[in-house]
Amino acid sequence: MEDTSPKLVDPVCGMEVQPDSAAASAEFEGNTYYFCSQQCADTFNSDPTRYVVA
Repeated sequence: MEDTSPKLVDPVCGMEVQPDSAAASAEFEGNTYYFCSQQCADTFNSDPTRYVVA
């Protein structure tokens, strides 16, 4: 059976992340970002504009 759940990319490290099993998430400018680890989330939160493509 194929996994059809959406996969997103951790904006810090580029790893594929499934929202329902992500280690962490963060909100920025009305969007939710998902992360493979709390460390990636902390890195993102320290400077979100570095990781969000305008």
